Amino acid sequence: MSIKIPSTITTVLLDIEGTVCPITFVKEGLFPYFLNKLPSVLAAEKFPLQASNSTISSILVDFPEETKNDADTLEAHIKSLVKNDIKEKTLKSLQGLVWQGGYDSGEIKAPLYPDAISSIKKWNSEGKDVLIYSSGSVKAQKLLFGHVDVNGVSTDMNGLLKGYFDITTSGYKFEKESYSNILKDLNKEGKNVLFLSDNVKEVRAAMEAGMFSLVAVRDGNAEISEHDKQDLQLVDDFTQIDI
Repeated sequence: MSIKIPSTITTVLLDIEGTVCPITFVKEGLFPYFLNKLPSVLAAEKFPLQASNSTISSILVDFPEETKNDADTLEAHIKSLVKNDIKEKTLKSLQGLVWQGGYDSGEIKAPLYPDAISSIKKWNSEGKDVLIYSSGSVKAQKLLFGHVDVNGVSTDMNGLLKGYFDITTSGYKFEKESYSNILKDLNKEGKNVLFLSDNVKEVRAAMEAGMFSLVAVRDGNAEISEHDKQDLQLVDDFTQIDI
């Protein structure tokens, strides 16, 4: 079944987890990897934390003052943020740095859906701008797309992407204003942009900003209510999207 998209669309804006890759990759792959590495990361720092030229220290000092007196307190704070899936800017920066080590060593490869890979290539070849908007940092986004698992081989797909947005560049993903900020940055109107996400709140926020938006349906994603199924357009295979 083909999903017809307005002819005004020139740009595709993609969420990551639950949209182009399984939501389990983050929750069962990246998060545990980060937590396993966290004790050794903190053990290498001097407490109480102070600003220094160290890349790690320059990130850690941005955590709340009361958490920075010793490694155990800071570790407990960071673990709490991860456990509760808090989209906190300092945490995202730290995760991105730790994940970089995993990608560089080959311990981590991103399992993108085959239809997402083929569609990104197709849209790019047809002259569409493909961009990413994720709560994960731009650095983490580039790492993920720089190490995509294509038939067991780590493959760099960043050359197919025209740009990246995160909560520091554009705002939180449930807010209409964030999508308006992206449109402003792109110098585009809402009618020019297709946004794909597994999260109905994000889809609605994008639509409020004037974008055309579809809900990505993937195994393991949150259940979509009957109301949302009636009210929003769904897609479970990006090759169905006819731009």
